Amino acid sequence: MTYEKGIPDYAMVPAKEMEERVIVPITKGAIYSPVQVTNITEKPKTTITLEEDILVPDTKPDLREILMIDGKSHLAVKEIDAVVKGDDYINLSGEIELQTLYLPEKQEGNLPVISVQTRVPFKDQWHTSMSAGATMVLDCSIEKIEYMVINERKYRVKVILAIMAREYTDAKVDLFEGLVDEDIQVLKETVEISNVALRKKDTLSIKEDILPKEDSHPESILKQDINVVENYKQISGDKVVINGFVYVNLLYFSSASPVTPLQAAASDDTHAEGDPGKTGSSVLGDSCSIDSIHQLQERVEFTQFIPIQQGERQSGCNICFDDSQLRVKLTQDEDGADVFRLEGELLTYLELYKNMEKEIIVDGYHRQKDFVCDFEEKSSRTLIGTSSGESSVREIISLENTGCDADRIIYTTAEVLSCESHCEQGKIVTEGVILVKMICSCEQEERGVFAVREEIPYRVVTAMPQLTGGEIITQKVYIKDLWAEKINGKQIEFNATIMVCAEIMRPTPFKVLTNPAFEEPGCGCQVPPMVVYICRKTDTLWQIAKRFKTTTASVREVNELETDDLSEGQKLLIIK
Repeated sequence: MTYEKGIPDYAMVPAKEMEERVIVPITKGAIYSPVQVTNITEKPKTTITLEEDILVPDTKPDLREILMIDGKSHLAVKEIDAVVKGDDYINLSGEIELQTLYLPEKQEGNLPVISVQTRVPFKDQWHTSMSAGATMVLDCSIEKIEYMVINERKYRVKVILAIMAREYTDAKVDLFEGLVDEDIQVLKETVEISNVALRKKDTLSIKEDILPKEDSHPESILKQDINVVENYKQISGDKVVINGFVYVNLLYFSSASPVTPLQAAASDDTHAEGDPGKTGSSVLGDSCSIDSIHQLQERVEFTQFIPIQQGERQSGCNICFDDSQLRVKLTQDEDGADVFRLEGELLTYLELYKNMEKEIIVDGYHRQKDFVCDFEEKSSRTLIGTSSGESSVREIISLENTGCDADRIIYTTAEVLSCESHCEQGKIVTEGVILVKMICSCEQEERGVFAVREEIPYRVVTAMPQLTGGEIITQKVYIKDLWAEKINGKQIEFNATIMVCAEIMRPTPFKVLTNPAFEEPGCGCQVPPMVVYICRKTDTLWQIAKRFKTTTASVREVNELETDDLSEGQKLLIIK
């Protein structure tokens, strides 16, 4: 047998002597220091498909055409603590709120657009692997809504619901520090580890009056969209300060304005020249009813203070909001004026991260005895930081395929369809698509109103110079301000501000020294007291010192080395 890189130590030991070697575990005298480590993993996304037949309420007119259906989903339980060992199923339950706007077969009164609010409960089980004792944080979002009209009193809605989960596994790791009364030569590496120091939820009561548009007297709310957007967060002593905005987007119906003499004359002319079966008042009524539908956008600022225990400096935090208890209702203020009142409880989930640097022993040896040990791989993450950025979106939307010329934009809303982030030259690039929905009145009065849907791409770039590649990016995308303007009957200009809040973590695997022991009576290898060693390309100062059971300080001093860098072919004098 030949060896390309020298004869290894085990080849120098007789077989009989190797058989007689005994490993003696070190049960007493080992020094350990405990450290708390949180391993965070994202579970693969799963989807749930729900189908529901929805009946038009008896108080509503027959359905002719659906303009749009929007929805929001909420989980009844978002956190699962202390997962039971062997339990691979998560019970999911919650509710989907659907808002439907449709055109009636026959207009009753002055309202050309009818709204229906529906709550659809859901229950399911999600099969996924879980670690015993871990905490699962769940979230859900609507990926897609499909619908079809069955008849004038019933329509079917199909909702594809995405379920996401994050698993937090807290573990106590004992780090080997050395032996009592034994001089162990150790090689150490410094690693930065994050753990979740605190997980907490807090509520904030919100009550704010929003004034309607001038010269409008609101009678009913047709549709309401509520979105909570984070502005900034700061850890300050014994509290976390969170500032944000509640964006409110309303579509409401107001009472008709008094008919002016000019409008009355126009009505009479239309009746005289028009179809005998169609009265002038009905034409005027259609026009007035469409003009009585208004969109109102407002944002309400809030500041929340979440108390925490004052202690060591925290490294960062992550927050998410649950706005399922916020509602807008039509009421009157103290002066008897009509107002829209935003009211309810905002639930905020807070996670505090703490980064710590630890020196971990990654190798060791004894100069007189044969020291052996095992190594166990551990997984963790390090919070690199958080980043936020904004970008404007502007798109010209063509109405050629609608067959209508837009007279007025009645309502505009948008939602995030997709988002994906990646690192690129010290920057975080987030790209995705938003879905824009509009309701417009048609210049051709017989067409009434029509809906517009358009998918628009977006791209947001934020600076993060400490990125090295391989980081895990978790992003939240918000649509802040949005508006639309009519260019002409065939074109509409849409504008929006997209905000991205990103959390950046780096995987931090490390190995822990376990099961320290001595081999007795030893391998029998005799290390010469002095030797001249010729360095190979892959040699390090530590490897050479360990091989000849000396110290790196001794090798450095004898050979007058200024650094630990070695070159191939370099000769070193080794003195034990």
